[in-house]
Amino acid sequence: MALEQKLKQLQVKINQNPLTSATILIAVLLLLLIVVPYADISLRGINNSTVQATLENQSRATLAQIFGGVAIAIGLYYTWRRIAISEKELKATQKNLAITQKNLKVAQESQITERFTRAVDQLGNPAMEIRLGGIYALERIANESENDYWPIMEILTAYVRENSPVKAEIPEMDTKVKVDIQAILTIIGRRKYTKIENASDIIDLRNTYLREAYLPNAPNLKKVYFARVDLKGANLSGANFEGAYLGDAKLNGAILIRACLKEANLTGADLQGAILKDANLEKANLKKAKNINIYQLNTAKTLQDIELDEQLEKQLKNKFPHWFEKPKDEP
Repeated sequence: MALEQKLKQLQVKINQNPLTSATILIAVLLLLLIVVPYADISLRGINNSTVQATLENQSRATLAQIFGGVAIAIGLYYTWRRIAISEKELKATQKNLAITQKNLKVAQESQITERFTRAVDQLGNPAMEIRLGGIYALERIANESENDYWPIMEILTAYVRENSPVKAEIPEMDTKVKVDIQAILTIIGRRKYTKIENASDIIDLRNTYLREAYLPNAPNLKKVYFARVDLKGANLSGANFEGAYLGDAKLNGAILIRACLKEANLTGADLQGAILKDANLEKANLKKAKNINIYQLNTAKTLQDIELDEQLEKQLKNKFPHWFEKPKDEP
């Protein structure tokens, strides 16, 4: 046990002073390289100088090979130790980096939560400019944090439903959508995501008063739920309503120039005076739509596979039969 302990102590000292240990070892090996051949010859009692020289050279060559092997082994050992130490340091660095990243994520989430709470509080402020600040702060958070995206959309749409419901009687001086409501509509129109994974992942603006809303070229009103919405006189030119639900919506006088209404549901919608020039009405459902005529439809860009009431479709076919002509390459 004492010998084993001494060997361990020696190993520790060697590890602590590798350069000194290597120097001592080299000196010992050189000494042996000089002394051993002479000792070997003396023990054999050889007096012939030629034989002595030959034996000395052979002994030195043998010792040199042995010492070379030992040197290589020592070199490999220290190389292995350096690699092992490097791997250990790398693992420690990776562990510290993971801890740092985790702490950073916690700090970021805490900061987002604080910003989120402050922005929501601003929505209840009586001052319009403070409410607008809260609205745009929520938009920034929604763009930065995917986890908070849909909750923020729900908060903003709930704000619109609560603060701008459809009114039975509209005062003459109160016809245009409010500034804060317009800001939210603009945010919804340029929102980051449209993919719906859950039933709750829907932009619900049903029964809201959005008269004269300004949403030209809004790129992302796809699949928004606009049931019974008042959009009279709204500027929706170039807006993307693909797959949106506009059932029973009031679109009287709405500007829908170049708007995409592909696969949109407009059943029961009032389209009196709506401008549909160059609008995409492919596969749109306009059954039971009110106050729409064939001249409005004829200004559209496409009516491919549009769904119309039988009487309106018949009138359109009689007056503008080209909408029902199949391309020449179709059978």
